[in-house]
Amino acid sequence: MSTDDRSRVRFVAPAAVMGGGFSTKSFRAALQTKPDFIACDAGSTDWGPYYLGAAASWAGYRQTRRDLERMVIGALDIGVPLLIGSAGFTGSDAGLTWFRGIVTDILAAHGRTARIATIRTEQPKDWVLGKVRSGQTWGLDGRPELTEADVERATRIVAMMGPEPYAEALDAGAQIVLAGRSSDAAIYAAVPLLRGIAPGPAWHMGKTVECGYAIEEPIGAGECIVGEVDDEGFTVRPVGGRSRCTVRSVAAQMLYENATPYLLREPPGTLDTSAARYLQLDDQSVRVVGATFTPEPYSVRLEGVEQLGYRSMCLFGVRDPAVVANVADYTAAITDLVHRTARDRYGLDESAYTFGFRRYGYDAVLGAAEPNAATGYAGCYEIGLVAEAVAADQEIAHEIVSGAMPFFMHGVRVPGVANSANGALAYAPSVVDVGPVFTWSVWHGAALEHPMEPFTLEITDTAAVEKVTVNA
Repeated sequence: MSTDDRSRVRFVAPAAVMGGGFSTKSFRAALQTKPDFIACDAGSTDWGPYYLGAAASWAGYRQTRRDLERMVIGALDIGVPLLIGSAGFTGSDAGLTWFRGIVTDILAAHGRTARIATIRTEQPKDWVLGKVRSGQTWGLDGRPELTEADVERATRIVAMMGPEPYAEALDAGAQIVLAGRSSDAAIYAAVPLLRGIAPGPAWHMGKTVECGYAIEEPIGAGECIVGEVDDEGFTVRPVGGRSRCTVRSVAAQMLYENATPYLLREPPGTLDTSAARYLQLDDQSVRVVGATFTPEPYSVRLEGVEQLGYRSMCLFGVRDPAVVANVADYTAAITDLVHRTARDRYGLDESAYTFGFRRYGYDAVLGAAEPNAATGYAGCYEIGLVAEAVAADQEIAHEIVSGAMPFFMHGVRVPGVANSANGALAYAPSVVDVGPVFTWSVWHGAALEHPMEPFTLEITDTAAVEKVTVNA
């Protein structure tokens, strides 16, 4: 049961992300703190564009249900709403439907009923095209203006919602809110804002607890975060174990997925934490005060992907000092041989595929910005190479990488090295067909006439069913 004190709102953040797991002991203790709501983020763009393109989830059915079951039943047992943002991982309609199916499976298994709100965020291309034609979109993070061609080529586009759709769902009596693509902070800020809490503390709290136990020490303890927010600030702490929140661990969260520790742009405006103060209340608890929020014209981020083709890859390592010292020449020579072989033996022009290497231990992460390039990679003794091809179909991509394998082993001569056994293959089979490849093609802002404009709210009351009992 929640508190009747309207001047503060209590919350539980069970996990860093749905499917990541959390302590059952801690969750039981968290439910005893009389929260007003339970919330969890279930998605991210951190894993790359594939998941939106494929409408797939990072977490599978079993690991998603393992976490979700405890949250659903826990919320129903104490009579508070459960808010899940980016349900299904990316905001796709298919992913959201899949996630909702897990909820109904859980309710059926426990013989429970609930009012479920589903908020859809996948966008029809006609709506996005209308925004482009009316000049209501702009590039984010240095991207150029969005074009009609970008929209037409996109496999899927979603809009990232703010807190208002959650409020609409709660006003409709929803006990479980399943939102498509959502601002992480909005998942937690929605209830406090609906209850009239000042936006500065509400948004700062939302940003801080968006990843649950990521703000506790030691990392990996998996203990739920509980806390409360009021008009002055918010307090957070882990519960049920020995982990702790510190000023450093809490303040650091503002830098997560953010270029600055002081400003965070959200759909209705900008959070400013430059005047925030972090106070260590006791060994486990941190109090934060001083954040402000400035309203701005309402906008959302559009996220979309375009399919580039299909990828195949091969992972192998090189350790011979002569190869390591000449790895740039080594990979360039192999690449040249691959192109010549594809043209002369397979009849494939270079326009039909791409081929290249990721050179781990050399420049795979930073590329041309690698600072060790100036020192000649002193001390480098082993390099991991990922050879990959992307083509219009999987068979061509596989053929390119498979045809390159002899060159890894004995097709390239390096001064002072024998002409064989240059590469140590990591796996057998050595060529892995990864599947479809996507790139972020839409990463743009869009102005809205009102916060619900691109979002669809659906309310469903689940029917009572007899509890399912499985005999061991």
